[in-house]
Amino acid sequence: AMEMLSFVLLLAVSFLSAIMGTMIGMAMLVLLPVMIFLGIPVHTAVATGRFSMVGVNLGNITKFSKNEKLKPRYFMAFAIAGVIGSLIGASFLTSFNEKVLKAAIGIFMIIVSVLVLLEDFVKPRKLHEKITLKHHALSALSGIFIGSYIGVLGGGGATLVILLLVMIYGLSFHDAVANQKAVTLPVSIIATLVFVYQGIIDYRLGIPLFIVNVLGGWIGAHLILKFSGAWLKRIIVPISIVLGAGLIFL
Repeated sequence: AMEMLSFVLLLAVSFLSAIMGTMIGMAMLVLLPVMIFLGIPVHTAVATGRFSMVGVNLGNITKFSKNEKLKPRYFMAFAIAGVIGSLIGASFLTSFNEKVLKAAIGIFMIIVSVLVLLEDFVKPRKLHEKITLKHHALSALSGIFIGSYIGVLGGGGATLVILLLVMIYGLSFHDAVANQKAVTLPVSIIATLVFVYQGIIDYRLGIPLFIVNVLGGWIGAHLILKFSGAWLKRIIVPISIVLGAGLIFL
């Protein structure tokens, strides 16, 4: 059983990462390494963290769904392919060796953190008036890849979806953030259901984390409508890179 102090620390980290995750993505990139450093086995940390992230999505959706521009033509191909990828990725999670998985999480954390910084330099191209089969094919390919990534490692998946929606369809960042939620929610739920079936979620941790994440996601959704997350990025990205390096070398 986890000591009380570690448990309280984990809840606080989860709550803050849910707020931050809503504003700039990256919630799992902070929560996951902290869980592992606190001694939670890697597979359990991935599965329990993913379960708790559904809470963030729920907290967001209650706030976002009222006033967002969700357009199925931008997220449908991505979401369907993402769900398939997620099923595949999550099913393979337990077959990865703990050490290999830990190092892989660390490496991807560093890569995604760098991509988050680069996000500011990706300028939306003109919105494509005519969406062709090529756009949807690219979208579906991306979905398979990102879905399986979220199923196995998970950190920063939302950031990658936003970047790809901007690049494939020429959406503005604001619209890409809204449509990204419609991709990551089903993908997260499917991965979580696979983990439920496999019995690798620690519910004694997962349920309290889920509850604080609903609250954090709701608060984050309020804040994102008032503030830009740019300053947050400059704080979180270096922390995430250091945590990633810690997973690789410690």
